Amino acid sequence: MASSVTNAGESFSSPNWGTHFVAVESVQELAQKKPNDIPERYIRSEDERPSSTPLPSLLTVPVIDMEKLLLASDNHERQKEMDILSKACIEWGFFQVVNHGIPHSLIDRMRGVANEFFGLSFEEKQKYAPQPGDAQGYGNMFVVDEKQKLDWGDLMALALMPKKLVNLALWPTTPSDYRNTLERYSTHVEKVAQIILSLFAENLQLRSDYFKGKFGEDSMMTMRMNLYPPCPRPDLVLGLSPHSDGSAITLLLQDDQVEGLHVRKNNEWIPIQPTPYALVINIGDLIEVMTNGRYKSIEHRAMTNKEKTRLSIATFYHPSLDEEVAPANNLVDEKNPSLYKKFKHQEYIHYYMSKQLNGKKSLADFAKICE
Repeated sequence: MASSVTNAGESFSSPNWGTHFVAVESVQELAQKKPNDIPERYIRSEDERPSSTPLPSLLTVPVIDMEKLLLASDNHERQKEMDILSKACIEWGFFQVVNHGIPHSLIDRMRGVANEFFGLSFEEKQKYAPQPGDAQGYGNMFVVDEKQKLDWGDLMALALMPKKLVNLALWPTTPSDYRNTLERYSTHVEKVAQIILSLFAENLQLRSDYFKGKFGEDSMMTMRMNLYPPCPRPDLVLGLSPHSDGSAITLLLQDDQVEGLHVRKNNEWIPIQPTPYALVINIGDLIEVMTNGRYKSIEHRAMTNKEKTRLSIATFYHPSLDEEVAPANNLVDEKNPSLYKKFKHQEYIHYYMSKQLNGKKSLADFAKICE
């Protein structure tokens, strides 16, 4: 379970990830000072821009009821839900879960403290800016080139576990319950992550504790709170560039009022409509490797809105940093040769964090075995 960090030493300094992010202007400040202005660096090329009139799609991301998987007395009903989960993992790489056990009041407060933090003055938020080489703090990430196109959004990134990665100097003290709320929420999210991984193992006919054994006591969990201010021309910009996640799985709390998450399926961008109090789960690059491509990480992006601010809170669950990541032996045979090389998790996360977001390029370049 998530380690308590409330009383950890304030002087702790998180390790250097070897990242070299280029400092850029706060989009929140830009949107407030120049609400009708979009600097050239944010304007995307024609082929990257979102359609101003997106085509309606009949496709919808599957919704999984966790109560049917954990509490159902009818085995037939449970198996039916497991089949939906399996299909979601294989065909989508994305799904929503409801009845996951996280109290609605805690979700409300988690959104509340995030919004209150982003509502602080720019000078106050700047106190939590990352140090050179760090991947935690307030600002922007994945800006590694002075000329690359920028995303229309700000973020707050924090390590939640293991304790040796937690840098409390970057945990805001305003609002006063920020730290306590974050700690309680992360404990619940970790439980959901472990249950989902055990369900993956069951569907893949692996040992029920297969992934748990790979994650270990030093499993890693990080969080990114994303704020996308209103944009005068949402048809010209992106809130977050298309990418797959470098985690094992991601558990996302969407804004329940403002749609903005799109996933790529069949070369079409499909919006994930917010479901009240649901978590959006997506397969990360590491699970794609561990399942030898049976479950695939999927490109997704964030959009902006002309009138409304959008908030999302993503929690990323990873194995321990020194864990070796490779396809499960039971999923490799003559008909299904290994598609990925073996590597240490820490090697991949360093590589992933050093690149700008660009679809699934990081995984393909780093781990894919050429056929």
